Amino acid sequence: MSKKLTESEQRLPCAALTRAGFALGLVACLLPFALRLLLLLVRADSWPAYVLLCVVALCLLAVLTEVNYFGRAWYLTLLYSVSATALMLLSWNGHTNDVLGARGRWTDVTVIQVTERPRRDAVCELQRTDDGTKVAQLLDDCGGLSRGDRLSVLEDPDGEVRPQRSAPSTVGTYLAAGISGVVLITSVTGAFRRGGRRRLPTPPPYPPSTYPGQPYPYSGPGPFGGPYDGRS
Repeated sequence: MSKKLTESEQRLPCAALTRAGFALGLVACLLPFALRLLLLLVRADSWPAYVLLCVVALCLLAVLTEVNYFGRAWYLTLLYSVSATALMLLSWNGHTNDVLGARGRWTDVTVIQVTERPRRDAVCELQRTDDGTKVAQLLDDCGGLSRGDRLSVLEDPDGEVRPQRSAPSTVGTYLAAGISGVVLITSVTGAFRRGGRRRLPTPPPYPPSTYPGQPYPYSGPGPFGGPYDGRS
């Protein structure tokens, strides 16, 4: 990709190169969001999900090389790396909230077992009150609960993610993702704009030679040389 962009750099004005950087940054910003939507169609613990994760990561790494090539500034490379990593982590870690928000349902359950864990919160095994079936995943938030307690949890009918006692809050996640996206687009656009401004003007061509076998005139002795002042 660097070769094609370098060829385009030579013929594009600075404004057009800046627009190209903005478009590339926008595509890079949308890739983690597209991954987040695709993970609603495939399970996050399946091999297609890991393939999608690797593809998006490789695409973001390819854009990183362009930012480093055109920008040639450590702060632009750092801003892009941090923002791209944040978007990937937010997309992957926000999967539980996405699943519960998309297909979660409130279910009345009964605590049938509480497991204490050293230096970690206890987990609960739940049983549905209406039909007596067990909830596929354990409940992490078991503070103040004991065996036989009844409560309502938001669970995934497919059993992909763990249930929660309250509805997931996505305001902070989307805010952080929005800030990271703006930083990413700004860093890519700034790198391309910096690359366009750094270009040197094309030197003027030499005057045509009067000798067919010699492409450019030279200053020196001889029948086809230019003015010669006697200095070697």
